[in-house]
Amino acid sequence: MDPFPYPWLFAVLGGAIILGIAIAYGAYKSSKATPRQKDAAEHGAHEIYHKDQSKN
Repeated sequence: MDPFPYPWLFAVLGGAIILGIAIAYGAYKSSKATPRQKDAAEHGAHEIYHKDQSKN
């Protein structure tokens, strides 16, 4: 009796799991904004807010 009747099944599932983890890690790492991006976003939000306040 073969101890692993479907070795390709484990290889495919293992590969899919590893690929999923790698994609999730990459998405997590790339989603963080740099300090420069955060400052630009904050400055833009303040600009829009103050522009809206001056219209009233």
